[in-house]
Amino acid sequence: MKLVPCLTLVFLASCAAVQSPTPVPKPDTSLSRPNRISLYAGQRNLDEDDWSPVDEQATVGLEYAREEPDSAVGWEVGFMGSSDDDSSGGVDFDVHTREVYAGVRKTFGEEVLRPYAGAGLSLIKAEVDVSPGPDDDDSSAALYMHAGLAVFATDVVSLAFDLRFLLGSDLELGGSDVDADYGQLAFVLGFGF
Repeated sequence: MKLVPCLTLVFLASCAAVQSPTPVPKPDTSLSRPNRISLYAGQRNLDEDDWSPVDEQATVGLEYAREEPDSAVGWEVGFMGSSDDDSSGGVDFDVHTREVYAGVRKTFGEEVLRPYAGAGLSLIKAEVDVSPGPDDDDSSAALYMHAGLAVFATDVVSLAFDLRFLLGSDLELGGSDVDADYGQLAFVLGFGF
């Protein structure tokens, strides 16, 4: 009869030892933080025929975006700037652009890797300082579009690669018709709140 209580104890002990492990919580990467501030840093390439030798410009930007988790699309507003300086044929060129924009935005999925896209209207201003020579500036409305792939380690911090294009700008600088259309590649550091 002592065998039955011993076997019962062994059976209960083995059941306790086979408990399922406590699951490790996954980081919350949902769109539970609909507001996002993003910092951009990268390179912008303007048309070489219009802007050489200052067509490859360093660029920075600041963007605010809002996307509600249950909405079809969100929206974004932002500011971008770029600059470059160089010399050619004894002439010094110093070029700056400033751009404000607003449009729609959509982030796809709720996984760690999330593609996104945006498009809208932009107002870009270009300033050209030439030495020796005249300085000039002009502004133009244009269309922009961008897309990227963001890595969300948490719902607060993300890092993305962003490809952006500006189309349809029309400027007059130094008596010549030029455009400020560009292609841009940037790293984006985002913070959700």
